[in-house]
Amino acid sequence: MPERLLTAKELAGYLGLKPGTVLDKFERGEFPGYKFGRAVRFDLDEVLETGRPGTGRHVSSEPPAPDQGGNLRAV
Repeated sequence: MPERLLTAKELAGYLGLKPGTVLDKFERGEFPGYKFGRAVRFDLDEVLETGRPGTGRHVSSEPPAPDQGGNLRAV
């Protein structure tokens, strides 16, 4: 079991997606997750394992780094 499960918002920050997109992918079975009542939580390692080689999209397990203006950017 992971140390901590992520919310859709937190996972979206790692992946550069909107929280709604993360939840849509969960509902379609594209992202693994855990449902607790109405809440959904995600294990980052499990989600990253769903990536397929050759998709052209690399997902980093590192959180987004701030750019020079203090805004977050994808790594």
